[in-house]
Amino acid sequence: MHCKICQGPTEAFFDTYMKCETYHCHECEFIFKEEAAIISNEKELKVYEQHNNTEENLGYVAMFQDFMEKTFLPYKKEIHTVLDFGSGPNPVLANIMTHQGFQVDHYDKFFAPEKVYVDKKYDLITSTEVIEHISEVQETMALFSEHLQEGGYLALMTQFHPNEKEAYLKWWYRRDPTHISFFRPHALQTLAQQHHFQYISGDEKKIILFQKRAAL
Repeated sequence: MHCKICQGPTEAFFDTYMKCETYHCHECEFIFKEEAAIISNEKELKVYEQHNNTEENLGYVAMFQDFMEKTFLPYKKEIHTVLDFGSGPNPVLANIMTHQGFQVDHYDKFFAPEKVYVDKKYDLITSTEVIEHISEVQETMALFSEHLQEGGYLALMTQFHPNEKEAYLKWWYRRDPTHISFFRPHALQTLAQQHHFQYISGDEKKIILFQKRAAL
């Protein structure tokens, strides 16, 4: 199995807890589950419907505030229009950004399925705890690039995997049946560069910011 990001060879191993084959690319550090592990839309929706995060959950709001401060708020003067991609059952981040004066559209596969981004370009796209659910990582990054202005920002949040098989097999994040794609900063930087993004900032835990550059 070749890597979905860099097309390099992958190490295959079986996850007995999740009962699926898993592939680890040591070139770009991307890990992904086999296609057979992808659950149906109906089962996926049932998992999301159990989420009950709202603006009344102060810890949840604080998480988003931290995400914003560590990614795009230093560039606030350059940002007017925003797409929150994968906003979930309650568009908490979209609401927070709206309260702070941004013009925000939000999209979610299940809870806000109208593709409001069609024929639009934004100054910023945010996607928090979303890309781990997506198998088509190349297509998704291409969509982000298509709908960002040149010079626009892409702010992502997902838990970065430990990049070692034994540690991965003890990692809680893989146990969610809707989680199928797992990243390190290097994996996301490799993918982003393929779609005309440059790395701006990030951490080693879960947050990364890119800026769209002109295509060569």
